[in-house]
Amino acid sequence: MSTTTDNPQTAARILVAEDSPLNQQIALKQLEKLGYQATAVSDGGQALETHSQTPQDIILMDCQMPGTNGYDAAAALRDREEKLAAAGTPVKRVYIIAMTANTETDNRERCLAAGMDDFINKPVQLPELEAALHRAFSDRATGRQMDEIIDPVIIAGLRQLRTPGKGDPLAEFIDLFLREAPAGLDAMSEAVAKNDPTSLARVVSAAAALKGSAGNLGARQLAALCEEIEQAARNWMLADTKPIIQRARLEFDRARAVLETIKGGN
Repeated sequence: MSTTTDNPQTAARILVAEDSPLNQQIALKQLEKLGYQATAVSDGGQALETHSQTPQDIILMDCQMPGTNGYDAAAALRDREEKLAAAGTPVKRVYIIAMTANTETDNRERCLAAGMDDFINKPVQLPELEAALHRAFSDRATGRQMDEIIDPVIIAGLRQLRTPGKGDPLAEFIDLFLREAPAGLDAMSEAVAKNDPTSLARVVSAAAALKGSAGNLGARQLAALCEEIEQAARNWMLADTKPIIQRARLEFDRARAVLETIKGGN
């Protein structure tokens, strides 16, 4: 079992949303045993209010609570995060672990559809809780790495373009970008290799186009590399663009992996 001395995540803010006082106390004791300090509330509305006042890292969310249940609370939290991100406000996504009886009407699919990240059965067993917390911190680390490649604020803004009854525009934008970007990179490489009187203009044109599309999808590093390529070509330094184009290809591969993940989980 983890202890306070060997667990680097013990400073995390954890909230338990559970209407049963007994279940609340058991969950808090289990977390304490694993080396974590936590607070508890008795319904989804209180969880929303608490998180609004003091952002939490993880919420253990009972699904069936009076008033605002866990499903509605999770959906409201995700809606709030998307609106804040779309408005340009930095927001850290809270990790929500559902606590459910796992009945026909209370299951993993419904939890994930509401925006929850993970799922543990009640009564909660200590090893299952510990494993869920490990998954939470692992996923958060992965999320931070992804955010360095693709701007989450841009993605949140594109998600706001969804219209009921129509296809997901974000998925369409990602597909279009992943089809067009390799052609732009190839066009730059071919122009540099040919090195004729039209090469500079072709590199500038392809770099500017890819810079714009990368920026529109939040691929900040790729857009910055395209800006370097464009400026080098404008300064008549065609040979200098070759290594930058190679770096842009590697960055595109990183961006593609993240965008495919975003599309798959959208």
